[in-house]
Amino acid sequence: MKHTDPCEFAPLDQISNLSAEEYYSLLHPEDSQGRAAVLCKFGHNEVENHSLEHAGMIMQMPLFLDHSSFLTLNRFWKGRRGKSLAALNALYVDLDYFNSQHWRGKSPDEVQAAYTAHLLVSGMPPPSVFMHTGRGVAAIWLIDETPVSALPRWQGAMRALIELSEFFGADKKCKDSSRIFRIPDTINEKSGKVVRVSGGTGERHGFDVFSDQIYRASGRPTRSELAESRKQKKAWKRPGMTMPRGLTQAQRFQLIRHDLEIFRKAHGGTIPTGLRNTWLHFHATCLTHMHDVSDIEREVQKVAAMATPGLKPVEINAIARQAAEKARLVRTTAVWSDGRYHYKGATIAESLGVTSEMARIHGLQQVIPDQERKRRKAEAEQRRRSDNGAMSREEYLLKNNASREKPWKKLGIGRTKYYELKGAGQLPVLTEV
Repeated sequence: MKHTDPCEFAPLDQISNLSAEEYYSLLHPEDSQGRAAVLCKFGHNEVENHSLEHAGMIMQMPLFLDHSSFLTLNRFWKGRRGKSLAALNALYVDLDYFNSQHWRGKSPDEVQAAYTAHLLVSGMPPPSVFMHTGRGVAAIWLIDETPVSALPRWQGAMRALIELSEFFGADKKCKDSSRIFRIPDTINEKSGKVVRVSGGTGERHGFDVFSDQIYRASGRPTRSELAESRKQKKAWKRPGMTMPRGLTQAQRFQLIRHDLEIFRKAHGGTIPTGLRNTWLHFHATCLTHMHDVSDIEREVQKVAAMATPGLKPVEINAIARQAAEKARLVRTTAVWSDGRYHYKGATIAESLGVTSEMARIHGLQQVIPDQERKRRKAEAEQRRRSDNGAMSREEYLLKNNASREKPWKKLGIGRTKYYELKGAGQLPVLTEV
């Protein structure tokens, strides 16, 4: 993750100002499973719904531009009812930034650039399509055709994506599979402005990989991490076993905050260019878990002045405001659903470029790569076994000549029989020939 001026994000855009036909073809390629649907509004109350094959939709598209028309982002067998869903095709957010005090009055281009910077800091890929809807900004990530059986995971990813975009006024209701967005070149009747595609990469993403990116960015566990957690919990449910007690989230993030300070001092007191907004975001996240920080925005500003010189005020303010909002959320025992970010130490280490060697040299406790964490766990287990009297295989063989020399083979009997006879004092005497 690099600290980049939002104005420099324009080169990332591979598409812009697509026609309605180009937009439709990008979202819904020919030979895709199911059909897209279009809703047209006439006046205040009259609407028409259209569900056509690919060629028919392309042919009719110019006619839709004379009205307020909307296109589904996913595909259906008939119409756009949830029970007729044929395939999942995209994830998306509708940024009603005019409802956010921080972004109200800003231009769509400013919001789009800032949102792209926010995604970059969070480790998210930029949207496949950005659209200025006449009032807000829509961001769409296209995914490879995904079966309906993945709908529960898709819904979870949508909730996490909206949470990640909350600072920019993301519409929390925009999370259903039958959602429709305005078609480019139509006019938003509420503002009188033309809807247009304003940027994007045009790329498609594999759903499994992309959903994990969303979960990491929002501080939630990935599918593999959840599976491992369930596996560990199941292992601890054996009779007579109790779950081990670990650090609370406040304790864990206190240690992470301490590691971040060590990282800063290791770089001469200031964070290197390219990591500044990332480091500050993680530091601010730690503060949201602290019970003794009364004014988070002021604390973030103070830390930024010392650790991240050169970071633009708009970026510092965005990080500070988001942290303050997270800190005000009600604390619950449900770690992954309390609204705060819960980054793994390995995720932070990867984002900041912390190596295993660096973690060992500086004595980092939480911000360490997975490989280093596994090494420390193995060492701790070896020490535990040694403290309990266990010995290495070499030590055991030196102490137990029989295991090393295998005398039962010389007697032509099995190992079990050898120890039976030895216990009974009936071992035959070996004689040298």
